[in-house]
Amino acid sequence: MTDTTVVASLENSGMKSLLAVGIASSALIVSGCSNSVPANIHMDRHDRNHSGSGQYRYDQDGDVSHIGSDMEVSGRIGGDLSLIGSDLDVNADIGGDMSLVGSDIDFDGSVSGEANIAGSDIHWTGRAQRDIDIAGSDVNWSGMTEDSLSIAGSDVVIDGRVGQNLDVAGSDIHVSADSEIGGNVSIAGSDIEIDGQISGNTELTGNRIDLDGEIEGRMLARAYSTRGWAWTGRDARYHTVHLNGSIGEGSAICARYVVISDTASIAGNLMIFADEPPTFESRLSPQNVTFDAIAGRDCDDLLDTYDN
Repeated sequence: MTDTTVVASLENSGMKSLLAVGIASSALIVSGCSNSVPANIHMDRHDRNHSGSGQYRYDQDGDVSHIGSDMEVSGRIGGDLSLIGSDLDVNADIGGDMSLVGSDIDFDGSVSGEANIAGSDIHWTGRAQRDIDIAGSDVNWSGMTEDSLSIAGSDVVIDGRVGQNLDVAGSDIHVSADSEIGGNVSIAGSDIEIDGQISGNTELTGNRIDLDGEIEGRMLARAYSTRGWAWTGRDARYHTVHLNGSIGEGSAICARYVVISDTASIAGNLMIFADEPPTFESRLSPQNVTFDAIAGRDCDDLLDTYDN
């Protein structure tokens, strides 16, 4: 990326993910999933596990697939679960992979395999052992995964534990104070707020970036563009990085404006590329902060040296 990712491009990325997940889900249903145990493929309500009003309860070792409207699924499914519908509420233990495509989706169960979810409003409070891929509009993720998490959406809230890497593309993105990310983080959005704890390296690209949390590894932050109405004139809401938390050694920032608070903790030397020198709330410039004017140069080129 040569400039900050704009919302329109992020929405396109999210739509591509949405279509990809939908196609994958349809393929699973048509093929009857991938395990050797036969799948239950249902397009009506004549199911011994169906208790009416779209409610299904299972205790079986095979795969389950449904195409319908509003569905609630609970119990134990030893194989894969694949659902395409409208409002989906899943509170089940899934032994294989899970694929959900719908409108409003709630998941409060466990999945041993990979999880792929595409919808509008998505609320995850469950547990996963492998990778999770989510495409939606409003995404509230407050569960846990032992592996990695990828989200494409508009308003995204992370309030849980990710064992490995976190990748998010969206508009308003918030990583809450209770969040723990065990690996590396890559976030592209408009307004980005980091309050949680990140063990690995972090790359942030946005219009406005607020860091109040703790990044143990190296942080690279971009909040700079020369295109679009948001970049004309000085506005505290845009193209600014606010550093209030802690960052690891080898970090660098490329932004129009940088504000460093009294609570900021900087390991090693912090390199700042900006239109003007950073603002220090304590009015005392730390010895381990180096400033260099952008002077028309490209942020990607400037930060490339620190991306290791």
